[in-house]
Amino acid sequence: MASNHDSASLGVLGRYYSARHTLGQYGSACVVASYSILGPDNVGLSAPTRNLLQFALERCIQRTIRQHPGLCYGVSDETNAGIPLFTQLDYINRRDVLEVIDARHVSGPTEMDNTTDVVLNRVLGERHANLWLNNRPAWKVVVIEHIHSPRREDPENSGLARLDIVFFAHHAIADGLSGIAFHASLMEAFQNISELSYPPTWPMVFTPKDSPPAVEERVNCLPCGCTICSSPSICEGPVWAGNPISPAPLINFKSMVRILSISAESLSDVLKRCKLSNITLTGLLHALICTSLCRRVKGVPGIRAVTPFSVRKLTNTSAREIVNHISFLTTYVPGTELSKIVGNASGSTVEEQHVIQLAQHFSNDITTKVKQFPHGSMFTNLSGVKDFLSLCQSQAGTERLYTYELSNLGSASSIPIQPSNHLKLDKLVFTQCGMVAGPAMSFNCASVRGGSLTISITWERGVVEESLIEQVAQDLEHQLNHEGS
Repeated sequence: MASNHDSASLGVLGRYYSARHTLGQYGSACVVASYSILGPDNVGLSAPTRNLLQFALERCIQRTIRQHPGLCYGVSDETNAGIPLFTQLDYINRRDVLEVIDARHVSGPTEMDNTTDVVLNRVLGERHANLWLNNRPAWKVVVIEHIHSPRREDPENSGLARLDIVFFAHHAIADGLSGIAFHASLMEAFQNISELSYPPTWPMVFTPKDSPPAVEERVNCLPCGCTICSSPSICEGPVWAGNPISPAPLINFKSMVRILSISAESLSDVLKRCKLSNITLTGLLHALICTSLCRRVKGVPGIRAVTPFSVRKLTNTSAREIVNHISFLTTYVPGTELSKIVGNASGSTVEEQHVIQLAQHFSNDITTKVKQFPHGSMFTNLSGVKDFLSLCQSQAGTERLYTYELSNLGSASSIPIQPSNHLKLDKLVFTQCGMVAGPAMSFNCASVRGGSLTISITWERGVVEESLIEQVAQDLEHQLNHEGS
């Protein structure tokens, strides 16, 4: 599928994530939309109806591709300073952008482990370990079909009960909000399902389109001589950050995923708690993660947390566009502050006071630094990098600088409700691949307006123990589902 179009770097973030991808340090970001499906008499859809549904999904994917120029791009054979560029593809085949999986064929350790979220965890972990092929789209949709049979011995009456639509993308072309934008476009096209239920034509062929705008095309992000830009590095101070960065990330890499859900009722209580304490939900989540880590890991000398944030308002880019317009900030919590939490009984009033104080610290720090953008930001620092490949290579075998990342996409309301009531959006799940050279773990949050909050924890196997991830997940579930009581 070699392209006849000129190659492009897709800006600072395009070069940065292309370098990380080339070295096996970062593969993909992903947003999942999970739908429950009701056919006639409230049972799953039958096989013939499922075929029509698949045709409709393919047509919706084609319409979504036509709406978003970034979806026409893939990794090019051409390089610049050792970093692959990107190119607009001449055509796209179905097999390159769509994979359909029967959940019954996803094997777990035991049959009891094949619950819907366990299946999703396994599929996400496996696909996040994949890298993007040259001259193929730098994104893909994986559809997981969950078939329900009222009686195990009666497969003829089985029906499609749930659909996980999984959108993976190279981070150079899409950020987390782009994943929501993809699902919104997909479901808008899906509203006219009666017009879509016949086989689509593949491959899709394209005429030239402009590449998606880069952040620096909309905002001046070059470093300046102001106090903020010239302040000392925020990466000073000791931290706990799991095991060192692998010197050979492409060998035995495995991306891990653990999903947890906070009910709509519990989320409502948590948001009330935030309002009363004058803190943000993101600030509270940071404080709870820090509390769990400093109790579960002995002798934490400090925690450095990463918070990505969208800059679309400054770049005048709609939330409905598929681009990568992000930056990130870091917040350091010294061990002396963490010891105040460890020194008190878990669940005590004093601990709660320290948690709220820490949440206020995070909330204020994030608000201040977001307002300062682009001054002193990650993006401004990256804008001054001349050799991304050398920068990323120099991290191999070194100690990590960051403990964890917390990325919160917020509450999504742009995905339309289907008038047929056949598809009901139950939840959104935001995940990333395990970060080989980044934070030891990543907490990724998304919610549906009026629905549950989903938190995925993602990490590279071997960087932290799976038992620690499970302990932190259980701590968060207890704190958030029980409103800290």
